[in-house]
Amino acid sequence: MKFYQYIIWILVIPIFCQSNGIIQSEILKTGFYFENFAFDWTPINKEKDLHAITINEFRFNFSNINMSMTNGPQNKLVNLKFSGPDISVKDFIIKSSVNTEDWITKEKIRRLKLREKIPKDGIELIAKAVDLYRIDNNKLPSTINDLVINKYVNMNIYPLNDYSWKYTLQLPAQVLATPTQINNVPNTNALIFNWQTKEFQLDSKKDSLLNIPLANWEYLFQLNDLTQEFTSSIEATINPDSLNFDLKMKRGKFRINNTSFSAIPNQNLNELTRFTLPELFIDVTDVILNGTLSDTPIIHSGSGKFRIRNFEVKIPEGIREEPEIQSMLETLGIWNNALMIRLIEIDLNIINQFTGEVHFKFHTPFLKISIDGGISLRQNRLTTDIILHNTEVRLRPISLGVRKWIRKWEKEKGKSFLRKGSTILLTIDGPLNELRVHGY
Repeated sequence: MKFYQYIIWILVIPIFCQSNGIIQSEILKTGFYFENFAFDWTPINKEKDLHAITINEFRFNFSNINMSMTNGPQNKLVNLKFSGPDISVKDFIIKSSVNTEDWITKEKIRRLKLREKIPKDGIELIAKAVDLYRIDNNKLPSTINDLVINKYVNMNIYPLNDYSWKYTLQLPAQVLATPTQINNVPNTNALIFNWQTKEFQLDSKKDSLLNIPLANWEYLFQLNDLTQEFTSSIEATINPDSLNFDLKMKRGKFRINNTSFSAIPNQNLNELTRFTLPELFIDVTDVILNGTLSDTPIIHSGSGKFRIRNFEVKIPEGIREEPEIQSMLETLGIWNNALMIRLIEIDLNIINQFTGEVHFKFHTPFLKISIDGGISLRQNRLTTDIILHNTEVRLRPISLGVRKWIRKWEKEKGKSFLRKGSTILLTIDGPLNELRVHGY
């Protein structure tokens, strides 16, 4: 939308410089184009780093531009019709070789610190309670029970109410936190707090991660084909106090084919991170809106489609081995380190400025979701709110892990979803930020 507002501003400036009358102009085609662009760069003092960009073909143009302006004593009317901006990009490639921190290692350290937060908070709470106990009783407690019985700690509040950790006093030497069998990582090493130095003993696993050197990363971004086409008309009425405009977009298309991004540290293919997107498609037709340059425009009608097919994320081995990630992948039934989204599709039809329809599809190997329903629009010059009405949601869990997770949720909540065969049926409504599920 900002693009069209800029177009209007460009037209407004020369109008106020003209005397009353009628102005007409026409441009058959304009734009710019280049082929076989190449650029590379090595930063100063970073001889190991290298960046390169190549573009086989780039086009940017407007066509069939017809403009008429009527300057009256009170108002000035501008009418503009054009096709564009039409954009075409072919074989766009960015390569980078960078010697920098290993983000996989940084993520593993971050997750390790998160897993340590609860037991560290627990030990620090216990350590303060031990100090108070010693002041009051002139001796150290023998066990955690001494602190509980005498009400120096409460096992029913955070962090001691998390029973995935067990705490042991070995005073005056140390305090231990050891994982229990319900811990996500029951084989984790015990967390040791040295009572004499009042410091946590450094875990050997964390120590090894902290000492990993910089990595030589190879980054590659590839875009095979990008196209954009628009056919629009703008009519603007200008007076000294305001600028009102009407925009009609007959057709707009945006498509990306065969896009990928990959990152490899130290030529280790096991730690390859890769995103691939074979298709992204946006199509809008017959969009009509009006407004002023200072306010949010009002949408009166239009339809659009957004679609992504076969989007895939390859997860590096080091991240997959993290307990939380491994558990999630097993629940989704993913065993090859690759998360696939086969289809995301949104169809939106704005019937008028108050009502519309929406259809949504989300297909993966582990779950299918479809949503169909009506929407209402609350539009003003500042914001646009979207509200769903009696919208039907159909969920079909495919993987065994997802089915088990849903059954577990039903058992914990004491509720059962309405089903038709293996498909779960839901009805939702309300504003997008406050959706309500009927019956739940």
